[in-house]
Amino acid sequence: MTQVEINKEVIARNRKRIFNIDADVMLNKSLVYQSRAMVEENRLMILSNYSAAFMGNRQLANHNTEEIFENRRAILANAEPADDVQSNYIQAQINKASLDYLTHRSELNSAVLEVSEIMADINAQLIAVNKKIMEANQSIVEFNSEQITINSELLDGALKPSEANSGDNAVIIASNQDAMKDIEQNVKTNRTKMEGLMATSEENSSNLMKNKLEISKRRASIMANREVISKNKSRITG
Repeated sequence: MTQVEINKEVIARNRKRIFNIDADVMLNKSLVYQSRAMVEENRLMILSNYSAAFMGNRQLANHNTEEIFENRRAILANAEPADDVQSNYIQAQINKASLDYLTHRSELNSAVLEVSEIMADINAQLIAVNKKIMEANQSIVEFNSEQITINSELLDGALKPSEANSGDNAVIIASNQDAMKDIEQNVKTNRTKMEGLMATSEENSSNLMKNKLEISKRRASIMANREVISKNKSRITG
């Protein structure tokens, strides 16, 4: 079998192999978009839960706290001591109420600060993500520019089949086979990563739904507390 015949046979096998590689790469492309959609959906749900918990439930609960201690101060202020001992007791209780509130507020400040520190780290990671996206976009632009240049060169006469020979063809074929091996390995690596990512995303989605339900239940508890607080205020003012 001549080199020309060998090249022709190998090229035909490679074409079939490339067809299979193309199918796998395009499948990975669709899985990448699917996994990206799941990640984005979870991110939006996280932001929704964050807003509901931090800007919603937290503000309602803090408002309840304020009114609880307003009621406490009103209750203590309306007390009528019979002597100095009772007066001292009431004043001490007023101080205790203030300290209870300030302790709670200080501990909340620490909790909010901890959350802010975590979010600052997340923001730094998101900045790094944006940089990765920009780098990927730049690689697309550079690749396109290189291919445009090749097309222009081909149009200008760089494609010269008349100068081809079997030895040079064999070199191109061998290079193509090396490229196929690299792509096939990357396809497998990407597929494994995507399977893990999608499994993680599904678990995250389940946990986010549980969080959303818990946030809703906590809001109901907060509003139930609100009703009791309002009743107590009515008793004080009545």
